[in-house]
Amino acid sequence: MTEIETALREFVKVAYEKQTYMNILYLLFSFPLGTAYFIFLVTGLSLGFGLLLVWIGIPVLLLVFLAWWEIASFERQMAIWLLGIDIPSMSLKPVNKNSIIGRVICRVKSPVTWKALVFLVVKFPLGIFSLVVMTFLIALTMGMLINPLLYILGNGSVDSLQKAVLLSLSGVFVGLASMHVLNLLAYIAGSFAKKMLGESEIQVEVRMIDDLDS
Repeated sequence: MTEIETALREFVKVAYEKQTYMNILYLLFSFPLGTAYFIFLVTGLSLGFGLLLVWIGIPVLLLVFLAWWEIASFERQMAIWLLGIDIPSMSLKPVNKNSIIGRVICRVKSPVTWKALVFLVVKFPLGIFSLVVMTFLIALTMGMLINPLLYILGNGSVDSLQKAVLLSLSGVFVGLASMHVLNLLAYIAGSFAKKMLGESEIQVEVRMIDDLDS
């Protein structure tokens, strides 16, 4: 009985944890941000490569290159704030902020730059998936919870108030289960962000060795 009570308490506790709603907020942001990133990258890269023949494409690509690093940095910080995860620094080595060329060279050499590009592109389909799952779960939960009201108004899907109340109580269970599902989605998203927006353990060790040598 103790194990059952503990499991039930853990199942219900999700509704009272602040992190649950922080996770949901992160997932809500995924679709609009992912869409904006995708449009920016596709437009910027297409325009830049298309204008390479007249040399205008070079500064366009340079601006897009620098911009996606800053966007990825914002995404990293948002994941830290909302998901409460620890993501290593994006920079492999200190960058001379007074030199644009030095900044570009440093970032070109960093694997995080290219992993960040993949992250920003993939965030678009992940945002769509998160939105679809979230919309479905919320609609399902709310539809079940308001069944007694719908029955009273004559629009219910059941033929008795007792069944409507039972369905509404089942909606509480579905709502709690939905929160666990969304927490799982946020955990996956956070793990992906940690892998793509920060240095690997090997890179961190290399940087520490370089700092000691210097």
